[in-house]
Amino acid sequence: MNRFYRERPAAPGGAAQAGGLHGKNQGLDVPAETLYDVLHDIEYRKKWDSNVIETFNIARLTVNADVQYYSWRCPKPLKNRDVITLRSWLSMGTDYIIMNYSVKHPKYPPRKDLVRAVSIQTGYLIQSTGPKSCVITYLAHVDPKGSLPKWVVNKSLQPHLILCRVLSISTACTHTDTPALL
Repeated sequence: MNRFYRERPAAPGGAAQAGGLHGKNQGLDVPAETLYDVLHDIEYRKKWDSNVIETFNIARLTVNADVQYYSWRCPKPLKNRDVITLRSWLSMGTDYIIMNYSVKHPKYPPRKDLVRAVSIQTGYLIQSTGPKSCVITYLAHVDPKGSLPKWVVNKSLQPHLILCRVLSISTACTHTDTPALL
């Protein structure tokens, strides 16, 4: 069963604002550890995420935190977006958490060809339900920035789009034997 909940702050005058969504997918037929590894492997992400333009690690801060750059394609006629995030993760036995939020980095100012989005709080909770199954909970509270009509922001937060995202991640898990571990 999939459950998705959309949360949007009130937008004065119909202007686009940050939107949030969290969802839970029950019954993925992949081990929690594999899903966790796939979400961490930025080289493999370039293969399964058709929206990625560029992604790389900027700095490793601790054994459980780094600063990462990610840019992605948006549908025409929208400008593509990028974000710099502080990402942290935690392994709790057979369950995993990956969370991030936007930060600024002096060596990576906003680019003229992209709109710098803001991840207010985004992440995954992966819970093992057996040796070859898990549940993923996805949280996204993002401000896409730029000039976007309200309907575009609303459309991007549709539950079926998030479900498609989760399913593409699940499919990526079944097409790899050993994703790179951090």
